[in-house]
Amino acid sequence: MLIRADLSCKNDESALIIYIYALNHTLSMSPNFATYTKFHTPENAQYLIGLLQHLEVPYTLEHEVNQLDPIYIGGNVDPMFVLKIPGDRFNDVNALMADLAKKDMAQPGFEHYLQSYTTAELQEIVREPATWNAYDVQVATTLLSDKTDGPIPVAVNAVENEGPVKIQAPWIVLGYLGCLLGLFLFYWGLSGFFAGLAIIQAKKTLKNGTVIKMFTEQGRKHGRIMMALGLACVILGFVLLNMRLT
Repeated sequence: MLIRADLSCKNDESALIIYIYALNHTLSMSPNFATYTKFHTPENAQYLIGLLQHLEVPYTLEHEVNQLDPIYIGGNVDPMFVLKIPGDRFNDVNALMADLAKKDMAQPGFEHYLQSYTTAELQEIVREPATWNAYDVQVATTLLSDKTDGPIPVAVNAVENEGPVKIQAPWIVLGYLGCLLGLFLFYWGLSGFFAGLAIIQAKKTLKNGTVIKMFTEQGRKHGRIMMALGLACVILGFVLLNMRLT
């Protein structure tokens, strides 16, 4: 509970210190929420929300607004409703989803889109589970075990291959090109600036709930350079424009 200090008391400075301490203490005790998964619509999230409520796992469902996508593609087709839960409950929810998959597969008439996958495709899911939810990983593992007539280890919480990713060279070149074009069209320079900002700030949540930087240190270095270069090109572009007009 937040303790509210009476700021009208004689010692206003002490009261304010008490208020700030109480506020910080309250916030520090709040769950550290991180993105567990994303959905295209709130309705798609209701089944998982029901499971979270059954487990008494706190959650939030937020509408994520990405300001960068329209700059490059004019729209956004990615899932935009973000379901967040405390980071220390990821393993619990993953285990629940895996158990649920086992129970569902034991039911007669069970159907799942992964049943149409080849052995090679299922093996790829098992080897690289980072981009798949725990339910699908368990389904893929069970299907692969049936196809190969042997037990397959399940890695619903594996994080070995989930480190920061390297930005591909074409995207880096595109970012720098946008910055340089800011000499002629200021919004291109701004797009390069914000692209660099996005690279620096981007984070991702591992399957065990740990939050890390999305891109490698080398990639974030490019992001910082893009921010400086984009801003410099915009300023220089305005200077050159004023010189031509005078």
